[in-house]
Amino acid sequence: MCIFCIMSDMNPKQDFQNRVNDEFKEIFLRVAEAVESVDNQLACEIKWGRLTYGLSGDYHHWICGIAQTKKSINLIFHFGGLLDDKNKYFIVGDSFFLRKLVYSSINNVDIDVINNFLKQAINKVDYFKANWKTLSKNSK
Repeated sequence: MCIFCIMSDMNPKQDFQNRVNDEFKEIFLRVAEAVESVDNQLACEIKWGRLTYGLSGDYHHWICGIAQTKKSINLIFHFGGLLDDKNKYFIVGDSFFLRKLVYSSINNVDIDVINNFLKQAINKVDYFKANWKTLSKNSK
């Protein structure tokens, strides 16, 4: 469980879960548990309409967030564009950095894939912090 959820009377994960449609609750819980199992320094809060995880509460350089749409639960990586995705799991949008994994069925949730991307993101957070302005400028 994320450290913020343990240390606070408020429970952002529970609050977010209460907002998730019943058809997606099991998917949400599986994805959240996978995220929280990777690093005990991940803290969570509801930011930007999603359950957002940052290392030691650093939400400016957040690692990932879980969002619900009408059709799925999405796991969004803040700087997923910097992560190695040889098997093309990520859905690429308009942003240079953001990448997402989309789950509409519990059977599609692959814990190993989530763990791999999270470990990569945690390992690259310092690089991202130091270089995001240059990377963003060069992407245009």
